[in-house]
Amino acid sequence: MPDDGAAIGSLNETELHEQLKYRYAPETGSVEQSIDGFVVDVVTESGIVEVQTSAFAKLRRKIEHFAPLGEVVVVHPIAVETVITKLTAAGELISSRRSPKRGRFEDAFREIVAIADLLPHPSVSIHVVLVRAIETRIDDGKGSWRRKGVSIAARQLGDVVRIVTLSSRSDYLSALPVGLSEEFTNSDLMAIGSLRYAQAQPVTRALCKMGLLVTRGKRGRERIYVRSTTSRE
Repeated sequence: MPDDGAAIGSLNETELHEQLKYRYAPETGSVEQSIDGFVVDVVTESGIVEVQTSAFAKLRRKIEHFAPLGEVVVVHPIAVETVITKLTAAGELISSRRSPKRGRFEDAFREIVAIADLLPHPSVSIHVVLVRAIETRIDDGKGSWRRKGVSIAARQLGDVVRIVTLSSRSDYLSALPVGLSEEFTNSDLMAIGSLRYAQAQPVTRALCKMGLLVTRGKRGRERIYVRSTTSRE
C-alpha cells in the first residue's frame, strides 16, 4: 500500500482493480486468461483489456505483442474523491471523512509517459476512469508511521464519475487546456490549466514522446513547446 505521500489520485492493486476488471469483462470466464505466455486481465471479442493502476512500463511487452493482433484497452482509475472510513481493530467505526486529496485526468500522464513512445496507436486506447473511491483503514498499529500505525485495509469502487478515452492525436492533445497559446512553457500550462508542476511536466513530456509536441528554444530556463504538424498516427 502507498504511503500518504503517494501521488494524488493514485490507486494501488486492490479490490478496486478487481471491480473494474469484472466491469469490463463480457463474461466471468473471460478474466485472467493465459495467452501466448501472457496473463491477460480480460479477453474480449476484439482484443484484450488490462486494468493498470500504476507501473505502465510493465505493459510495454503486452502492448507490443497484442496491438498487431487486435484491440488493446488500458484501464487506468484515478480517484477524484475518496471517502476514508477508519475502524478499530475490532471493526468498530471511529470516523468517516472525505480525503482532501483529489485526482485529475491529467494525473494519468504520470503513467502514460512510460509507454508514450508507443502512442498514438490505432489499436491501443487508454480509458482514464475517474472514480469516487471508498478507503477503509484499521487502527491496528501495523500501518505506516505517516498514518500513525493505521493500516489501509481496502480500496473499493464507489461509483464511476466519468471515463475519458484516449486513442487519437486529438484525444491526447485534449490534455492541453483551451486558451493555451501556440507557444507555451510548463509554467503557462500550470497557470492556464490550474496544474501543479508534477502534473504539467508529465503531460508535456508524454506528448513530446508521442511526437505531438516539439520544443522550440527556451524562455529563460524553460523549454518552449509547440504542437507538431506531423504525427505517427
